[in-house]
Amino acid sequence: MEAAGGQSPPQNPPKPPQIGEGQDVLARWTDGLLYLGVVKKVDAPRRGCLIQFEDNSQFFVLWKDISPAAEPGDEPSCCVCAGNSGSAENGLVRCGMCGHAYHQRCHVPPPPGGAGPWSCRRCVFAVATKRGGALRRGPQARAMLRMKSVLPYALGALDWDPPHLHNLQHCYCYCGGPGHWNLKMLQCSQCSQWFHEACTQCLSQPLLYGDRFYIFECSVCRGGAESVRRLPLRWVDVAHLLLYHLSVRCKKKYFDLEREILPFANCNWEGLLLGRLAATPRSERYERLLGALSTHKDRVVWGREMKKRPPQRILQLPAETGEETPQKFPLPQPPIRMFASFHPSANTSPSSPTPDPDPAPPPPPPPSRRRPLPLPGPSPSPSPAPPPALAPPPPAQAPPPRVLARRVTLDGTVQYLLEWGGGAVL
Repeated sequence: MEAAGGQSPPQNPPKPPQIGEGQDVLARWTDGLLYLGVVKKVDAPRRGCLIQFEDNSQFFVLWKDISPAAEPGDEPSCCVCAGNSGSAENGLVRCGMCGHAYHQRCHVPPPPGGAGPWSCRRCVFAVATKRGGALRRGPQARAMLRMKSVLPYALGALDWDPPHLHNLQHCYCYCGGPGHWNLKMLQCSQCSQWFHEACTQCLSQPLLYGDRFYIFECSVCRGGAESVRRLPLRWVDVAHLLLYHLSVRCKKKYFDLEREILPFANCNWEGLLLGRLAATPRSERYERLLGALSTHKDRVVWGREMKKRPPQRILQLPAETGEETPQKFPLPQPPIRMFASFHPSANTSPSSPTPDPDPAPPPPPPPSRRRPLPLPGPSPSPSPAPPPALAPPPPAQAPPPRVLARRVTLDGTVQYLLEWGGGAVL
């Protein structure tokens, strides 16, 4: 089986890395970035290790996603096949950054011969990858583009689920690391593989979680630089995308349109790449989003309205005058309408604007750089609820306040306990 791009990766599975308990390693996370950790336990049957990261969280990581430090010694051995002999056509080449040695045929793509400086695939990706998209200029960016001309694994040998969202090998992107399709990843429209945002070099703006409104072609399929094109968005797409991103980032389900969704949209308006919708005046955005949220039950769940408590009023009677002075109190506010998202945004197919049929709940956000965080269990999907009326009913006339008790404080101020709107208020 050949990897995409015409070159064959090593036929034998990689040897178990020389890893022991207590050793410092770099482990690749689902966002495509490398994080520093310490090996707590080696699990040979599962071909992985339990890694403790810098925030003291512990996770199981496969051997293929672990990069140990090179062992010192005079006789280098290939870190892929463990062989220490070479030939003129397949010599051992040592990486100038990490110190690991590779046979020329064991590394993808094959390194050049000779004694010149050379960086292996892992080191190039470790330096060039970053949140929002990899480096686009400079020698490391050019080295990364060369590495991305071929995948380090056989794409056709991966075992995918029917929707082509997950594979059993946990192998994605140019880096071959783990990933979550509904986080910050792009799917190639040609080979259908998923690629990390951090490993791509074509994005003009960082991705939002679940943003699949792109047509993307990887470097392998194009035989050169990647290609990406933003799909046109409707207001329901914008509302759904904002809700899903907030649910993953904030780790909760329901959000208020006026106090949470709309302010986030206004602060990130340029980065949303809304196309023709970008010209919408700020004064019209609330009604546009509210209309989209109110009329698409297939994507959005309405939560119950959260009522505000009755206004509080305190009457003070200065001891020297005997006149009642009402203090200021907050005015009644309309109820808060809460919204939740069913599932990630629509498919990237421009001919199919319907939402993705997979109703998986949003997984937790990826960890901050070099500090992976614990992954909580998935939360159950909310059940649909009928939308409430768009405008709240006018408040009923509250009964007049009734004095229940009075007291005199140490400074001589007289305070009254009132019954106001069905509740006692001091």
